[in-house]
Amino acid sequence: MKLTNFNQIQQIALQKVSANRAAEFKTATTLIEPQGNLSKLESAASTPLHDPFKGRRFNLDYTPSSYLGMKHHSIVSSNTINMGEPITQPSYRYGDFTDHDDINAFLDQVDRLDGELKNMFQHLRPTAELLELVQKMSDEELAAFTQFAVKISSHLFGIENKNISEQLISSLSKLSDDALSSTIATMGELLQQGNEYKKPVSPIGENENGNETLEMISMPENINWFKSNYSANTAKYELANNYADLLIEKTFSEGQLIQLNDHLSESTLEQSSGIIDMMNLVKTHQNDDVLAMLNEVDKDGEPNLLDYLSQQTNYQANKQYYQMDNGKFVAQQDNISSDSNRRELYNNILNAYNDIGMGWINDALEQFTGTPAQIQNELWQTLLDDKEKLPEQFTRSDSVEAWALKNISRIEGAFHVAQMNKIYDYNSERLIPDLIGDLTFFSSGNVRSSVDSEEPQSAENQP
Repeated sequence: MKLTNFNQIQQIALQKVSANRAAEFKTATTLIEPQGNLSKLESAASTPLHDPFKGRRFNLDYTPSSYLGMKHHSIVSSNTINMGEPITQPSYRYGDFTDHDDINAFLDQVDRLDGELKNMFQHLRPTAELLELVQKMSDEELAAFTQFAVKISSHLFGIENKNISEQLISSLSKLSDDALSSTIATMGELLQQGNEYKKPVSPIGENENGNETLEMISMPENINWFKSNYSANTAKYELANNYADLLIEKTFSEGQLIQLNDHLSESTLEQSSGIIDMMNLVKTHQNDDVLAMLNEVDKDGEPNLLDYLSQQTNYQANKQYYQMDNGKFVAQQDNISSDSNRRELYNNILNAYNDIGMGWINDALEQFTGTPAQIQNELWQTLLDDKEKLPEQFTRSDSVEAWALKNISRIEGAFHVAQMNKIYDYNSERLIPDLIGDLTFFSSGNVRSSVDSEEPQSAENQP
């Protein structure tokens, strides 16, 4: 066949591209050379290109997913048809992989998953480290890991995201097989705890739209509004993120990690939150002390140290409700206490455990549970200081109860005066201040039974 014009040359070139498109995942770029080189193109057309991926074309069926902040990884091919040169096999890239065998090995892992899990896994960047890690997992473990890694990485943008899934993969890659299996099982348990999370019941009730019946909420300017908003429901997502941060940042021995995982797997969301925060803030050399203390905690008992600790990172527990003269309510919402303040509280509790024992801690919890989350560090510090200065007052079985009767009302009363002054100051700076009048403390956010009372709680802390 003799070609007489450029259009015929272009038509043959396009037909050649179409014939080879089944072997590629992206549209090829075609460069047309002068008519004299057409014989080389015709010769190359008689040799079909090899498909290195055995007909796998799941990437072509990709539809946008809901994993915001994450990139869906697919195979990218590149093949330039040069009319002056023989047509060569296209090159491919899939994440960090360019070798066909490596890409196929990673695709083998994708094929172990079904449905949405397959789509989720393709949001994790293909790397040799990830491939080696998932090859150690059973199919059930791979499914649990995939869900966890995507959930902690999605909805993060910009510098905040710093490839948290890749940091997690690096941490998991250092674990033994037993520690890895234990950790992945815990990931699944924590996701389930998050799925079962329900927001706490408001002490003052809600309207038909699910909003608290408050006239005003006073809060600091630097507060995280989304986390502190009553209907935010963020706890179910933060639990997995906090566990991932713990695995990435904290150093554990294999035995410590497995023991910690056992505690988390047997806990509720609130209890797991308290355990993770305490483990994250104490020094590494205190890991064994924390684990020893956790071994003595009755997770189903009352009072419960783990539920108690969880109030420190719960915005709702750091909220107090006050009733106005007209019967309506206002609230003071504080930020959660700082890392240093919580670390000091945890150290006080650990010192009490090591020096006195779990029974004494439970005696203190009976007195402290239900009081505002913001004063817990002061309560513990004052109690331990008094015990050191006046040991003769702590020789009886009811010594802690006697101390509580003398001191808690004073500490809590001063706290409520400060809270109400925050409300007055906040109201005075509004464009149109409310007529608040006198306030009476009604309930802390971590006390759910107050709403069941027929009469508001009285307090000796009215201004």
